[in-house]
Amino acid sequence: MQRILYLVQKEFRQILREKAFIGVIIVMPLIQIILLGFAITTDVTNITLGFVDQDNSKSSRRVIDAFAVTESFNYLYAPKSENEAIQMMDDGLIKVIIIIPPNFERQLKSGQKPQIQALVDGVDGNSAGVVLAYINQISVKMQKEWGLLAIQKSPPHLTVIETRMLYNADLESRNNIVPGIVALLLTMITAFLTGMSIVREKEIGTLEQLMVTPIKGYELILGKTIPFVIVGLALISVGILAAGFIFGIWMKGSLLLLYALSLVYILSTLGLGIFSSTLAKTQQQAMFIVWFFAIFAILLSGFFIPIQNMPESIQMITYLNPLRYFMVIIREIYLKGTPFIFLYKEVLALAVFGLLTFVLAVTRFQKRLS
Repeated sequence: MQRILYLVQKEFRQILREKAFIGVIIVMPLIQIILLGFAITTDVTNITLGFVDQDNSKSSRRVIDAFAVTESFNYLYAPKSENEAIQMMDDGLIKVIIIIPPNFERQLKSGQKPQIQALVDGVDGNSAGVVLAYINQISVKMQKEWGLLAIQKSPPHLTVIETRMLYNADLESRNNIVPGIVALLLTMITAFLTGMSIVREKEIGTLEQLMVTPIKGYELILGKTIPFVIVGLALISVGILAAGFIFGIWMKGSLLLLYALSLVYILSTLGLGIFSSTLAKTQQQAMFIVWFFAIFAILLSGFFIPIQNMPESIQMITYLNPLRYFMVIIREIYLKGTPFIFLYKEVLALAVFGLLTFVLAVTRFQKRLS
């Protein structure tokens, strides 16, 4: 035990001696959480909007105001004709065209339902779908205002459905994105640092010196990995504080549960780092190998794209990705406060993959040393 403690002290001295490592552990995660937290969003805002108002009435101006006052749309242009508006869309000046027909107000007052046309730039299919949803919301609101949706006059046998959003009432994508960023940073940094640390020992020749000492193989591995477990927990703490103080996103679940399950997940990232060190001869090679495996883990984790939206064959592959399970765990604990009893399936899968990854990597590492 004493020898392990000496190795842990030695590793921390090396980490603290390298100023770049301190930046990687504390400063870089903080900057990345801030930048990525503000930059990555599924919300669609500042949609450039053009109105072709062929009626020029009080009612048509009310439609324009309904779009202009929202944060989602940015009313910039008022082309005189549909052809001019389409040309502006071709030039990339506007993304949405709203065309109000002639006699719009007259038809509205006579009890008819005049048609307003919306043309949407569909190059980005995901954004276009969100934009259509925004337009439909404003349309329903305006129809209620004008009495075209007579909900109050519905027959008694019809039920009006009232909807409420749970866990993320304002539908802020940031509440879902920021915890995911913490999981990504934990994956990347612990795997990178572990692989680079071991390879650095090879480069400067101290690993061979350690092998001729009475230190046993498992003691060497524990001495090299325990510091990075502590670094991983420190990284989680930085992420929690940044999410709370900068974005106002505070954890609803158990802090101790998150730390405990993060420990289980760190086994996988440490295993990836140790495995990369057995393949690499230089620190640059170790970084490349870690990045090669990590990029697939990130893309198949459900962080950017919901796993349910992937093809079935790809969904099957994601079951082999430990980050998939940790992504569910951190979001559930953060947004819902989900207790352990409802996460046991993810925890069991995470524990199995974490142990297998770590044991296989350590076994390969010991063979390379012998």
